[in-house]
Amino acid sequence: MDKKLLSKNYILTVISATLFYTGAFMLNSVCGRYSMDIGGSKTVAGFVVCAFTLASFFTRPVWGWYTDRYSRRWVCIGGGILCVISVVLLLFTDKITVLILSRIIFGCGYSSLTTAAATVVCDVVTDDKLQQAISVYGVTNVLSQAVAPAAALWLYDYKYIYLVIVVLILTALVPILFFFIRYDENNFISSDKKFEIYEKTALPSAYTIIFFALSASSVNSFIPVFAKENGIQGDSWFFIVSAIFLLTTRLFNTEITDRFGESKVFYTGDIIYISAFITLSFSGNLFLFLLAAALYGTGAGFIHPIVNTAAVKNCSRNRRGLATGTFMMSQDLGMTIGAISWGFISEKAGFTAVYLIVSILLLVMMYVFRRFLAGLLE
Repeated sequence: MDKKLLSKNYILTVISATLFYTGAFMLNSVCGRYSMDIGGSKTVAGFVVCAFTLASFFTRPVWGWYTDRYSRRWVCIGGGILCVISVVLLLFTDKITVLILSRIIFGCGYSSLTTAAATVVCDVVTDDKLQQAISVYGVTNVLSQAVAPAAALWLYDYKYIYLVIVVLILTALVPILFFFIRYDENNFISSDKKFEIYEKTALPSAYTIIFFALSASSVNSFIPVFAKENGIQGDSWFFIVSAIFLLTTRLFNTEITDRFGESKVFYTGDIIYISAFITLSFSGNLFLFLLAAALYGTGAGFIHPIVNTAAVKNCSRNRRGLATGTFMMSQDLGMTIGAISWGFISEKAGFTAVYLIVSILLLVMMYVFRRFLAGLLE
């Protein structure tokens, strides 16, 4: 465990995660479109997307358990190799069945690597720097989401094979980098080999984050559609602006939390987050649209690190993998349910209804936080 945040192990983990998330989001951005271009229907395209999500969801408990019982580092390397295999499959065929198989393999590798890498982040820093480490590490996801979709679409329009080669290079670098991460994992490995699905101490965070994931899915999946329906040009600016504000908030999250306390910062973040969705529900022009983006990024930047830190803070060191898996599995579930539900509701009642319902759910999240989690942070 390193007393300073910017240690070699931490930096390598952040770089690896940035490369990995970039490659993953590049593929996620085009896989549905690609499936239709090679002869699949919209239903098949939806199944291709769900195959990745479901594979990730159902394998997380396994990787969380394996991370705690055997090795964080080798779970990361194994997950990276699985993802490399899945991308290699795309080089040699344009069959729908192989595409679905590739997405299932990638989903398994994705859940493996992201669960174990997040656990490594917790291991290689001291407890007093845990929230700061998680906040900065989370920036890798944000930056990747901001850059990857545009780059993927540009490469895809130029030539699909170039996109696959770029993703393959990015993905192949990840297990290589994890070979150079060295620390004594024996201090964090459990001798109890009994298989468990979840970590009990992480459940309060899991209960809370599912509402956050439900809300985030309404943005990640439907902002382009919302912008088009409302005649707002430049939907990509929403993600750029929200990424800037989320990045800024995450960088200063720890200092603000140390000064005011986790609960106050969470409540403030939730109010800002709710304001984002209320503003979004009535956005009829670019100004309100981007204001909602700024509020969205700021609120998310306050909420997520606090809940994520709580998921691993209250468990023993040798159960951090399972705790991380429990937390991320709840996120996966919220994103999946949200993507399905908001699509149905938007068809029946429009996006104004969607974002107002999200605002109500975020009030419920505040209650759940107060009921289950706030007391553990005092």
